[in-house]
Amino acid sequence: MSSSVDVGVDFDADENAAEITVVETRELPVRDLFRGGELRLWEDTSGWSGYLLDDDGRFFEVNVLRDGEVVRRDRVDESVVSEAIADHVRDPQAGAPGRFVRGATPP
Repeated sequence: MSSSVDVGVDFDADENAAEITVVETRELPVRDLFRGGELRLWEDTSGWSGYLLDDDGRFFEVNVLRDGEVVRRDRVDESVVSEAIADHVRDPQAGAPGRFVRGATPP
């Protein structure tokens, strides 16, 4: 895991005030984003969709109904999961860094 911290300071001498912005960037393995084998990226009253990681280290794209019925379960490569996370972050309607559905936010 790598991380970096950027600090910016904006000082207003007229108001005698400072605004400090701290941005921490961490790079984590995709597997570290799963909680209990689940990575939920989208969720509503009908259920959720996202990814499962099984005990053998295999990834699955899933669509799960609220009652737990799995309506789709397709095996995918880790790169597919990584790209889906990136797409989710870039989609203003879906989320942003730190605004994932439960379980998807980095520890």
